[in-house]
Amino acid sequence: MKNIITVVLLISTFAYAKTNVVVSILPQKTFVEKIGGNKVNVTSMVKPGFDPHTYEPKPSQMIKVSKADIYFPIGIEFENVWLPKFIELNKKMNVIDITKGISYIQMPKHNEHHNEHALHEEENSYEWAGLFNLKKSTYTWSFAKIDSKYADDKVKMLILRTDDKSEKGIEKLEKKANKIFSNEKALVKHDLTVLNKINTLYDIEFNQNKDITKINIEIKKEGNYVIFTQHLPSEFENNAHFFKNNKNADIEAIHQEPESATHDAHNHAGNKDPHIWTSPSRVKLIAKNIYNALVKMDSTNKEYYKKNYVKFLNEISYTDNKIREIFLDLPLASNFMVFHPSWGYFAKDYSLKQFVIEIEGKEPKPKTLKRIIDEARKLNVNAIFAQKEFSDKSAKTIADQLNIQVIKETPLASNWSENLINMAKAIADYK
Repeated sequence: MKNIITVVLLISTFAYAKTNVVVSILPQKTFVEKIGGNKVNVTSMVKPGFDPHTYEPKPSQMIKVSKADIYFPIGIEFENVWLPKFIELNKKMNVIDITKGISYIQMPKHNEHHNEHALHEEENSYEWAGLFNLKKSTYTWSFAKIDSKYADDKVKMLILRTDDKSEKGIEKLEKKANKIFSNEKALVKHDLTVLNKINTLYDIEFNQNKDITKINIEIKKEGNYVIFTQHLPSEFENNAHFFKNNKNADIEAIHQEPESATHDAHNHAGNKDPHIWTSPSRVKLIAKNIYNALVKMDSTNKEYYKKNYVKFLNEISYTDNKIREIFLDLPLASNFMVFHPSWGYFAKDYSLKQFVIEIEGKEPKPKTLKRIIDEARKLNVNAIFAQKEFSDKSAKTIADQLNIQVIKETPLASNWSENLINMAKAIADYK
């Protein structure tokens, strides 16, 4: 009799055991709970009010990870550092991609931001410039494939010497660099061996048969040099720094324009915008992937999950329709100003344009800030949306100059539907 009771208790315990799920951010927690209901225990790693780019889990959260059945990553920077550690901690945990089928947009680049909003008085023919103090030696510049392909088939490079080691060293050479870049006659096809001339525009074609194309840069005299490139170095940087000396040590720019062009804590992997949860159409795909994962893990409760999944799809559709209703009288391609570029997918879904202050994790320098203020004035911006998790110093500076409000928002709220609707109302109210 005791054996029978024990077996019954074990079966009962197994039947009522919940699936332990860990996610990165609060909106994901909401999505999983909407579908999993009382069959799941969900832990969100990034706590409210914390920066998801640099968050470090608490010991209590690591214990949750050690007991998790599933981890649902969503592609934020926090995962780049911590997901491998989570997997090492709990090798039995299923790491399941819930972004399957999602079409991504790119994070705004400093250059694109200026192009779209005419923040440069004059369009540059190059995309990046870095000022280096270099000794007489030979250096290596690398262009790597990302996701099995180069960002472009080739790139133009120009090396100019400067006597000014300050950030003005780049500014003083801008006109000269633009003139050389614009002169096709100055173009020299490069044979992929050595760049050894200053004032020469090189046209470098990448070796498609190799994952990395390396070129040597020969510096014949110690001094300060500005290297201008057609594309951002970070577009060709894959797990290794792009510029090294003959001892394989990294060489960093003293100054660069744009100032945030290399990888840092906020530079999203591969330059893909990870904020997919701000798009109702993409959340439907996320929901589908969560549903499929839960059913695969716990097929006994398939009908329960399906019922919740359908209910959540209806909620997403309601949210989408409500936002479209709010924007009904808003002109197409209306601008709204944000500090951190978290709302790109939201803007895309509803034919808006987010006007971004911060690019790739850094606040603008005074010169750029002035241009942003001038452009905001032209666009008749009436409010700035600043994310609660980040500094709003630049946003307040701009707002004071324009005599407008700074409105605190977050794309990371747990009340996903209400939060998106409130954001839509705020954008409409301040147009």
